[in-house]
Order: sequence, then structure tokens, then C-alpha cells
Amino acid sequence: MRYNITTLTKFKGISEDLLVSGTNIRISARGSSMYPLISTGDKVTISPEKNLHVGDFIVFKGDDKMICHRLVRIREKNGMKYYQTRGDSFFSPDDPVRAEQILGKVVRIERGNVSFIRRILLFTYPALRLGRINAVIITVLINLRAMIRSAKKQF
Repeated sequence: MRYNITTLTKFKGISEDLLVSGTNIRISARGSSMYPLISTGDKVTISPEKNLHVGDFIVFKGDDKMICHRLVRIREKNGMKYYQTRGDSFFSPDDPVRAEQILGKVVRIERGNVSFIRRILLFTYPALRLGRINAVIITVLINLRAMIRSAKKQF
């Protein structure tokens, strides 16, 4: 199904309104910033809960979209709280997020098809929390998958 920008903008507005009113929402994820834990097509349930801890996946308002990234640091400066986030597959953190930008946190992730490589990545999740090393691990596993596919074609 194709969506035009007007439809997506309306959906984002409705989603934000529902979260602000205290209602959980369930949406399909898009993008690769949270790979391997969240991939395009995964169903994500977002709760408007504001009790946040480092390690939570939070959803916040970006420029013209809702962004889901891992909370890596909470700090207070001049009486205001700032939340530092980062996508699991990114090397550098995002710009700090203010409390009023936060819509909620991910409370459930549902996936349909789980490939063998993704199962390995999900199994090694604790190691992936080591920050920058996750990109190296993901790259190695993707190259390994390519080598396995190449070997299968030869036989």
C-alpha cells in the first residue's frame, strides 16, 4: 500500500493525539536505525508512559516524523531534563530531546518472519548494547550471510 505525504502527516498527527490522550498505539515500524531489534514491518506498541529509564526505546517528535531510538542518557541542566538517544545501528547519538518532545516508549515488539541471521542478532543482543561495536558485529554477520548464500549457489 502506498501512502502520500498528506496521509502520513495525518497519521502522525492522529498517533500523537492518541498518545497525548493516554491511549496506546500499535504501528508498523519503518527504517533501519534500530536494527536488529526493530526492523521495517515489525509491529510496535507504544505506551504514553513517561517513566523512562536508560535502555528504553522511546518515541519522540522529530522534524516531521515520529522517531524511535534507544534512551542512552538522561541529564538535567538549568532545571530542564534532556534525553540523549541513539539508534542501535548508528555510531553517534542524536541531538538531546526535551521532555515535551517525548510521546512515549515502546512496550511491545511483534515480528512475523524472523530470518536465521536475525535470530542470531537477537540472541547476541546483550553484546550489541556495547555501543559502536554493534555496527561491526552487524557488518560481519551480513558478510557472513552473503558468503553462506554464495556457497549455497555453488552447490
